[in-house]
Amino acid sequence: MAKKLFVRFSTPEDEDAIFEFYAQNEHKYVAKRDPEIWRERIASGAVTLVHDEEGVIVASSISYPVTDSQDRHMWTEIGSTRVALDGIGLFKTLLSAQLMRAWMLEPPEDRFAAEIIIGNEHSKHVFTKNGATSFDIPEDMRRKVVSTLAPESKSIIVEWFQLGVEAMPGFARHLLDTEASPRITHKETGVVYEIDFSRCVLLTMFREAVEKVSTLDLGHPQQPDLGKGIKDYSKKFAP
Repeated sequence: MAKKLFVRFSTPEDEDAIFEFYAQNEHKYVAKRDPEIWRERIASGAVTLVHDEEGVIVASSISYPVTDSQDRHMWTEIGSTRVALDGIGLFKTLLSAQLMRAWMLEPPEDRFAAEIIIGNEHSKHVFTKNGATSFDIPEDMRRKVVSTLAPESKSIIVEWFQLGVEAMPGFARHLLDTEASPRITHKETGVVYEIDFSRCVLLTMFREAVEKVSTLDLGHPQQPDLGKGIKDYSKKFAP
C-alpha cells in the first residue's frame, strides 16, 4: 500500500513542527534565518510543506519577500529549501507548489531568486534543471537578504539564480501531471509513495487558475526576458 505524502502550505499551528524539522535536518548548505522572520512566514502560509500521514515533515521551503529601497516587493527569495526524504524526486513538486502559490497570492514585481552557497553543486544542478539561470542581483536585494540571516550565516558566500515568468507554466503543468499520476517509487528501497494534494489550495480552491497558467506560452525558462515582471503577468491569471 502506498504511503501518502501531503503537499500543503503552513498555518500558525505548524510553527513548532517547522522549527523542529529544520533543527533535526540542519545542513551546511541551508542558511539559518532570524526566527521572527520564520514565525511571520509560517503564519502567512508562505512555507511549502510535504509531510506524511502522521504529520512528520519530509520537505520544506520558504518564500521570503525582498523589498527595494522604496519598500516595493520586487523579488521573492526561494529559501530554506530542505528535502529530507531523498530518492523520490520531491524537489520539483515542492518548488512547483511554492512558486505557484507565490505567483497567485504574493507575487513580486520582478522575479523569483535563489541563493546557493558555493559548493552546493546538487542544489545548483536541480535549480538549473528546473529552469533557473544565473542572476546578477541588485544591491538593494543583497542588503535586504543579508539582513534576514542569522548572525552565523551572514558571511556565507553564495551565487544567485533567477526564475521568471517563463518558468511558471511548466510548474503548473507539473502539479497537474503529478496529481494525475501521483505514485512514485523510492529508487533504493522500493517503497511506493503517493503525492496527495487534497490539502493544497492550489488544486482545491484555485484549480482553474492553475489549469489556465499551465496552457500559457511565456517563453523559454533558460532564455529569460529580464524586462518581464512576475506581477504584471501573474495578476492577469490570478484566481
